[in-house]
Amino acid sequence: MITGKAADRTVAVEVAPGGALQELTLEAAALRLEPDELARRILLLTAAASARATASLWHNADGVEALGLPEPGEAAEETIPDSWRAQ
Repeated sequence: MITGKAADRTVAVEVAPGGALQELTLEAAALRLEPDELARRILLLTAAASARATASLWHNADGVEALGLPEPGEAAEETIPDSWRAQ
């Protein structure tokens, strides 16, 4: 799970790999925000956490290729199997 928290800790979200929102936590101070501001914070935090969760799907912790994304510094062409190349 990936967590995103507002700088003032009034809003926190937790997303699953792939970005699905799993948990939303609001502190009492968050309820004093204007509705538009509260909605903006929730959406921004969810989007940022979702992006991190999606990125974590591409590589696992020990650097082994998970879903085919090239390793940093590796050209995408190097990941294409020879059997897929035009002959």
